[in-house]
Parts: sequence; C-alpha cells; structure tokens
Amino acid sequence: MYFGNDKGLLEFDGMVWKLNRTTNGSYIKGIDVASHKTIFTGSFEDIGRWDRDISGSLRYTSFKNLLPKGTLHNETIWKVCIDNKNKKVYYQSFGHIYIYNGRSVKRIGIENGLLFLHKVRNEFWIQEINGPLYLLKNDRLHKVKGSNIFNGKLARVILPYQKNQCLIGTSSGEIYIYNGKDFTILNKSFCELLRGKELNCGIYVPKRKTYYWGTLLDGVYETDEKGNMIAHYSSQNSLQNNTVLALYKDNLSNVWVGMDRGLAYIRYNNRLSYYNSFAQDIGAVYCATYWNNYLLLGTNQGVYYIPKNDLNSPRCFSSLKYMNGTQGQVWSFSEIDGHLYCGHNMDIKEIGKDLKVSSPYQLKTGVFRIIKLPSKERNLLLVVTYNKPEIVDMNTRQVWKLRDIPKSIINAEVDHLNNIWLETVGHGVYKCRLSDDYKSFRYHFYYGMEDNKALPEKLSLFKIGGRIVFLGNNKFWTYDENLDKIVLDKRLNKCFSSVSDLKKVVHINNDQSWAITGSSIYRFIYDGYVARILEAYNVDNDNLSLVNADENISVLNDSISLVCLDAGFILHNSHEKSFKPTHLSAPLIESVHISTSEGKERFLDFEKDFEIPYKYNNVTFTFTESHSFTSNLSVEYVLEGINNEWSVPITPGKVFYARLPKGSYSFKLRTVDGLGNQSEVTIYKFEILPPWYRTVWAYLLYIISIGLVLYLVWMLILRRYRNQHLQKVRLLEAQYLKKMNEKLLTKIEEKDAELFTQTSFIIKKNELILNLKGIVDDFYAKNAQKSLLPFIQKMNILLANNMDTEDDWNMFLIRFEEKHKNFFKKLKTMYPQLTNNDLRLCACLKLGLESKDIASLMNISVRAVENNRYRLRKKLDLKPTQNLNDCFIEID
Repeated sequence: MYFGNDKGLLEFDGMVWKLNRTTNGSYIKGIDVASHKTIFTGSFEDIGRWDRDISGSLRYTSFKNLLPKGTLHNETIWKVCIDNKNKKVYYQSFGHIYIYNGRSVKRIGIENGLLFLHKVRNEFWIQEINGPLYLLKNDRLHKVKGSNIFNGKLARVILPYQKNQCLIGTSSGEIYIYNGKDFTILNKSFCELLRGKELNCGIYVPKRKTYYWGTLLDGVYETDEKGNMIAHYSSQNSLQNNTVLALYKDNLSNVWVGMDRGLAYIRYNNRLSYYNSFAQDIGAVYCATYWNNYLLLGTNQGVYYIPKNDLNSPRCFSSLKYMNGTQGQVWSFSEIDGHLYCGHNMDIKEIGKDLKVSSPYQLKTGVFRIIKLPSKERNLLLVVTYNKPEIVDMNTRQVWKLRDIPKSIINAEVDHLNNIWLETVGHGVYKCRLSDDYKSFRYHFYYGMEDNKALPEKLSLFKIGGRIVFLGNNKFWTYDENLDKIVLDKRLNKCFSSVSDLKKVVHINNDQSWAITGSSIYRFIYDGYVARILEAYNVDNDNLSLVNADENISVLNDSISLVCLDAGFILHNSHEKSFKPTHLSAPLIESVHISTSEGKERFLDFEKDFEIPYKYNNVTFTFTESHSFTSNLSVEYVLEGINNEWSVPITPGKVFYARLPKGSYSFKLRTVDGLGNQSEVTIYKFEILPPWYRTVWAYLLYIISIGLVLYLVWMLILRRYRNQHLQKVRLLEAQYLKKMNEKLLTKIEEKDAELFTQTSFIIKKNELILNLKGIVDDFYAKNAQKSLLPFIQKMNILLANNMDTEDDWNMFLIRFEEKHKNFFKKLKTMYPQLTNNDLRLCACLKLGLESKDIASLMNISVRAVENNRYRLRKKLDLKPTQNLNDCFIEID
C-alpha cells in the first residue's frame, strides 16, 4: 500500500512502514500505482515517478524538466490517474491536466479551472469548477450534455453504477444517477442525511456491492446500491477523526480511509461482524447469551441487553441498555430447565423472561460456573463458587457445601460416565463421584504435578463432544481410563502443532469447538479420531483484543458464536457463507543485500545476478507478503544447501545468513496462515563462488606449480642420480685411466728401458769396437809383421762394418719416436734451421745423455759434441743463463 502525505510517499508492505521523502520536501496529494516497481505521484509544483531499484528502495524521477520553466509555478497536483489503454498518465491540478506519454508532457485546461479527475471504468471524468462535467478523450476535454445542472455545485465523487451508468455526488450531499442522458437522484433520504456533511470522496466495492462515502465532517457512510445505509464509521465508533480525505479499495475488497490525521482500515471477514463499544463504555465482555429475543452481555460492570433485531442497525450500541440489579462482575450465563442463571461476583442471579433480576439462592459468595447434575430423582445444580463447590436443590432451594476437596476450585465438568471433574487454581484436577445423598464425594482422585512430574503445573479443564480434555503448557491432554492416567492427546496436538499460547477450548455442538489463544480464535472439528482446523481469525489485528486471562467465546446457538472482547464483541455466523480455503499469494523478494566481513556491501540485481563473490558471502534477503497485515499471514523460509527444514512462521521481512560457504543454494519462501494453507513457493537460486584460491584458474595454477615443483624435484633427483652415476662413471674412468696410465707408464718405462737399453747397447758396442780396434792397432804397431797385415785389414773392415752408425741411429730414432711422438716435427716447426745432426743431438739431449755418451753414440769426439752443443745454442737463440737440456724437456 502507498500513501501520500506532507512528508513524502509512505509505503506499507504489511510488516514494515517506510517513508520515502520527496526531493523538494513538498507534500504528495495525488498518487496512482502502476506496479510494485512503478508509482506515479504529484505534489506541489512537481510531477514524477518512483522506481524501485535493486535495493528494494524507491527512487524518484521528476518530469518537471519536461515542461517549460515556471509552468508548474504555484500549482498542486491533486489527482493522478493512469490510462493503461493509451499508455498515458494524467496529473491534475485545479488549473490544468498534465499528460505524460512516456517521453514528453502535454498540458490542457479550462479557463475557469478544474475540480477532481475521476477514472470510471475506462473513462476519465472531470468537472469545471462550479460548472458542467467533461470527458477526457484523445487529450481533449469534451463537455457532457445536460451536465449544466452542476453549475454552482462541486461534483467531488464520480463512481460506476450498474452496467453503463455512473453516480455523481456533490459536496452538498446530492447523489445523481447518470444513464447517459438524464441525471436523477439516487436516494433522497440518504441525500438528506449527507446534507451539510461535506461529501468529499467515495468508492465502490463490487465484491459486496456496496458504496462508501467519505465526508469532511462526519466520517464514512456505507450504503447498498440503492443508497440504503448499512454502516456509519466515525469518531464515535472507530475513526480517529471525521475528516475523510481519501478512500481506497484494496485487492481484498477491504477499505482504507485516509484522514487529515492518520489512517483507518475497514476490514471484512467472512462470517464475522464486529461491534465495538468505544463510544459507549460497557466494560469488558466476559460472556453472552440469547434470552427471550434479546442478546445479553455479561461484563465487568454488569449485564447489558439489546434486542436481537437491533444488532443489524448501524447505531446498535445506542439501543444497548443496562440491566438493573446486575451491577458487578458477571462470569457466566447458564440456561437450565427454562431458567437463566448468571454467575455473578455477589451470588447466583436469575434473569426472568421479563428481564427482571432475582437472587433465588442465598450463597453469599461469588459464582464462577453453574452446571446441571445428572440426577433423575432431583433437580440439582453444581455451583463453582469463590470458596468451596456447592450443591443447590432447585426444588427445595437448599444449599450445601462440598468440603472434601482442600484446594480452591475454579471450573467443573461432568463426563459421559457421570464423573465430576474439578479444576483447581493451578494445582491439577480431581475426578470425583458424589455419594447417594449428594452431600459429599464418594471418592475423589487427584491428577497433577504433585503426583506425576510429567504433568503441567496448571491443567485447564474443558469438554469436547462429551469428552473431557485438558490444556496445559500449550498441549492437549486426555484421560486414559485403562491406565488411569492423564496422557497427551496426539491428534489434537498434531492439529495445533503450529499454534502457540493456547488459553481455552469452548464446545459448540456435536464435534465442533473453538480454541482460543491470546490473540486468535480457531474453529475446529474433533470426533476422537480426526482433528482438523476449519477457520482461523486474528483478533488483535482489528484494534480489538480478547479479555486478558479470561478469553472466552459464548455459543449463542448452533450457528452464531460471540467472541468476547475488552471493548465490544464479534459475532460469528457459520451459516453465513460456506468457508472456502484462501488462495494465498506467494511472497515477493524485495532485495538481496550482500556484504563482506570488512563491512563492504552492495545490492544484487536478483533478477539477473545469480553468482555472488566469495568475499561477499554475508547475504540478507528482504521480502514482503501482500496480505500479511490484513489476513494474519506469516512467512516460512528455507535455504536449501544449508538445511532442508522450513523455518517457524515469522512476520519480519528480513533474513540474514552469515559467512555462507561456497556452493549452490536455493532460497525458498512461502506464505502460511493459521489454517495451514500455504502459497506457492518463491524461489531464488544463487551460487556463492569459491574463493580465488579455489577457482579453476587457481587449480590450474596449482597444477602448474605442482608440476613445476615435481619437475624440479625430478630434475634434482635426476641430477643427483646423474651426479652419482657420473661419479661412478668418473670413478670407473679414473680407475680405467689409472690402469691405462699404469699400463702406459709401464709401456713407457718399457720403451724407456728399451731405448736406454738400445742406446746403452749401441754405446757399449761402439765402445767395445773402438777398444778392439785400438787393441788391434796397438798390436800391429808393436808387431809390425807383414803376415798379420791381411788379418789386421780384415779385422778393421769387420770392426768398421759393425761401427755402421747409420743403422744404429735409425733404430735409435725409431725407439725415440715411439716414446716421444712428433718431437722432431714440433722441433723442426719451431726451428726449421736445424740439421739432421742437430736433431740427433737434440734427441740425445732430450734423453739427458752426457757428452761422453753422445760422442760414443754419434761416433764423434767429446770435443766435437761440445762444439755441436755450442752451435745448437746459437741456432736456438738461447740465453747464457738458459739450460739447453731444459729447453727440450718442455717439448713433448
């Protein structure tokens, strides 16, 4: 519901009131609703539209800038009407009509000014101030023929009437029927009633075929289609004040009343008629009964009565009269054998057919309850008093007390076996049987917490269809005859599992009963096997309340029950209409608010966005239900993914979930009422995305990182094993090289040995030959015999042949080259000027031979060797300090 006032746009979702302030601070006079998301309003010097954003809040957009500057100067928009057929919005002031087509604004008007714009079916009516009527068509005003009768009058109300007619009401109270040609008065007597009341507004309610007429001076009048008054709502009975500025029919056909100070709501329930006594204080109503075509009301002030037929009068409480002789607290009425007894705080009162009051029995104490005892021989009454229970003999008028029970008794019932059950004041119950003379109890058995700790401390006693039922700790209990115990009644408790604060049960007839809580009433059926709630009503929602701690419903007859209130009563007629299950509308999600642990927050466009970042995993859902205020509805919710059980019914429109883990969720809402009816489920599916470290890219990074780590580990392992392998290989190679080296060294040593052996052999041989030649030459010189000359010559030839140094040198060089490969090549490359003899000397020096050995080897003198050495130093260009042998050692 939306209301315009002097502070802005007031919004009510049935649970929460919210004020949306206008940007320029002006008051809103005109309003029309296109949808839940779009509302058009007009105010002082401004026209515009409200749009609902993703946060569920309304944001205002002004169309003022679509008009030339100053166009709206000093103008107030009084009415806003949406033309759905032509997709236009009309803003009406007393001077002009502003037509908004979605892109631009057009202005039309009449010189003398305009009154109020009215939408009647698909037509738009307006009156020239103190002039004729006009129809708005195609952005032009067309005068209605014959409407000059309104000259000098103010036509403030125009409503549909029957098929193609309409009603036109003036401020002076005349209501005309217009059939397309003529204007005729609807109901002269009602028009006379309205005269001087300043008729200001009106609405038609098709569902009940009634009209509501709001006045500035006398509240609201309700009439039928013929103008006969049905009800009058004013400050005398229900309204805060009599100045009615606006009336509106909601989609439940109930009526909202806008006044100059506050709002009122006229609600209708099937089978319920409300009667409040705000104007006439009769006290709180505790009981009621029909008696001799009168309705009697027992209150804390006494007994009031009213003729039954006057209950249909709009001013029924003016016919209410006080019954003399009943002053004080009235607790109950009991009709027994044609007598009407009243349980009073002073005594038993008997009310005669002529409504005269008497005190036939002198109990001299207050009386709670009076019941007839099952006795064929005597007419006896069991009276529950402020003190002990008492027996009254209706024939002899004798009275005696039953003193066997030590505890105070507040209620009594008789079961189907004629046992008397007594309810104590908060200390359990007794099952009793009277003696044959009815003077005392033959036996009495106690059932309560003192003997059985499983029982509640307080057990209230009731009777349902001949069965005794107990109520305690919001649970129903029953007596099990086989066990002789009071046990839980599973069927009734299952039936009322969702109902709390149960106070009392009142039997209606057969298997039907009323159950009463602190604020609601339930009509249910129970035959011992099946328990089912038939109807449920909330009383506190109607600015009325049950009598605290003494909630009661009085059954007047088989079809009518009276709900006792602290300021009036409600009549329930079960025959009025067949009760039909209510079709409940599904709740509407207003917004989805998400926030982080650090306080960052934002709203989701829940119609598009279904993925929520992980860091915004605090989620708040705001929701509303269209009839929660009017129909006593609640909302249940469940978040699948967290749990699968529906919550207890709640009325606040907000649910908060903190730190939701990643995953997919379904938030479900449904509307429920007191009868267990449920609406369709509203579902919002969303997903809390995983944190960055649990995304696909993160997992891919993890895989790559793990792969790299494994690769590095593998490479390290491989490198280690490779190093180990290389070490083994190198060790083997070293061992092999060592062996080879040893072999080579051995071979070199062998070569050296061979070289030295051969060199030594050549030197020794040469020395030997030279020694032999010397010996031969010496012998021939000493013995110069001619006969020895041939021998000497042959000997010299033989020795000369064995001194062939060239062959020895060739053998020597072969051995030398095997050991020192490329020595001569390198030496020749470095010193190309060297001769063969120089090379031979270099080889001898390389081997470290002494001059003597070199001389012997080369078959030259030592002197010649030294000379050759000198010449070699020159050729090698060696300094005097350089050793000739060291020069050859460095050359491999």
